[in-house]
Amino acid sequence: MPVQTKSTKSALIVIDGIGVASATESNAVTPETLPFLFQVMETHGYATLKADGLAVGLEEGQVGNSEVGHLTIGAGKVVPSMLRRINEAFLEGTWAEHPIWQSLAAQPCRDRSSLHVIGLLSDAGVHGHWRTIAQAAKIAAEAGVQEILVHPVLDGNDSAAGSAPALLRELQAAIASHPQIRLGLIMGRKWFCDRSGKLELTQTFVDALCGEATHPTFTPEALTQHLAEAPSEVTFPPHLYPDGRLCEAWEPVLHASHRADRAVQAGQLIGKIRPFYSVIHLEGASIPERVFFATHPLNAGLAFTCKEHGINPDRIAEQCKFPHVTYFVNGFNPELGENSTCIPSIPDAQIPEKPEMSVEAIADRIVGAMEKGECCSIVANLANLDQVGHTGRVDLAKKAAQSINRSLERIASVAASQGWTLVLTSDHGNAEQMADDRGNPLGSHTFNPVPFTVLPAPGTRVNWRAKQGGLANVAATYLTTLAVPPAPHMEASLLQLEESFES
Repeated sequence: MPVQTKSTKSALIVIDGIGVASATESNAVTPETLPFLFQVMETHGYATLKADGLAVGLEEGQVGNSEVGHLTIGAGKVVPSMLRRINEAFLEGTWAEHPIWQSLAAQPCRDRSSLHVIGLLSDAGVHGHWRTIAQAAKIAAEAGVQEILVHPVLDGNDSAAGSAPALLRELQAAIASHPQIRLGLIMGRKWFCDRSGKLELTQTFVDALCGEATHPTFTPEALTQHLAEAPSEVTFPPHLYPDGRLCEAWEPVLHASHRADRAVQAGQLIGKIRPFYSVIHLEGASIPERVFFATHPLNAGLAFTCKEHGINPDRIAEQCKFPHVTYFVNGFNPELGENSTCIPSIPDAQIPEKPEMSVEAIADRIVGAMEKGECCSIVANLANLDQVGHTGRVDLAKKAAQSINRSLERIASVAASQGWTLVLTSDHGNAEQMADDRGNPLGSHTFNPVPFTVLPAPGTRVNWRAKQGGLANVAATYLTTLAVPPAPHMEASLLQLEESFES
């Protein structure tokens, strides 16, 4: 029988982008930068959780990301990722059977049918993958679309900085057997992946794709020169591939990203001026009749179990991670009765000047909810070490870690006075490994496991059942700290809270 604890108030805090790795100069997740976290780990123990590959529904060899991380945390089980769904549908031939393809082939613009495919040229699979771009273009060609222009957006953020030349060659090799496919616009992701809600950057991409401006001709040398002068391909300006062209009026555009949050803005703006199709549903941008892979909301998980027991958690995050503690933790359900607080995020361009971002405001909300006493469950995200980690600058990441540490100490002090348990973990690695084997800056996610630890409420102690697992173990473990039985489908709890001998 489970031991009933004195406290049934518990906060799950996802410290975004921290993994477990040996201490090096490029590691911003250390006892020096996050002394509070490491003190809790030393005093109360900790587990290491897999947050990549098959453990979060991805393919083996793919780094984890915030979407699948929070989805797995909320589901309490492994959910196949959209990228995996797309690839399996391509290999099985079911994607090619979708009626949208025939509609595209049968509706010529002017004298021939055309399609423009846009997507992130990445091998990380975080927001997009070059393979999905190639698959979409090849299916369109085989369906009878007479002209396909592929417009790859260079990554250098989720994939390694400087990887664009090699990835571009892979994409070209994948589409080489179809003469009706050719490359068009090539530019960096800075203007394509914004999710701030301010559309100026995104409009720059749309104007480059659909406008009348004349772009320099793309050459491998131009990209090489850019990479010699800039940190990555993120800011590579618009170039037009030889024999390529831009998207003209009435020509359809297919957005090949498989994750919505960095795809929505481009979809919204393109959809105003061109027929717009998307591989996945983009809220406010796509219509069901023009979407290949519908989102299938889950009907069980952490949020459902809490609701069944009359618990309405407070969800707290800044804007860039707000969908992750709501939509993704909820299993693709937008709202399940929680009380949600979204703190504005600073623009990505300002992160080097303010690596602390909005963590103090997040801490204010968490502390306020604990002191107010109207809820017993909080799910929050501290975004800094993922967002700052993507800059590849370990000095900024260390400053971000220190600001997180101060906020955690303040939260813990109030938690102790109010009888709350703190559950601390992450969704994927990033800031613990910010240089590659050659010492070059690394801003991408990592394969390292993430820490999982618990600061129990006064009068309780942690009894660990396992010290290794995956993100799918988080839901059951967190519910255990709330004294709520986990759902039968969930991976096992890693611990039990018990009365301490000192109580």
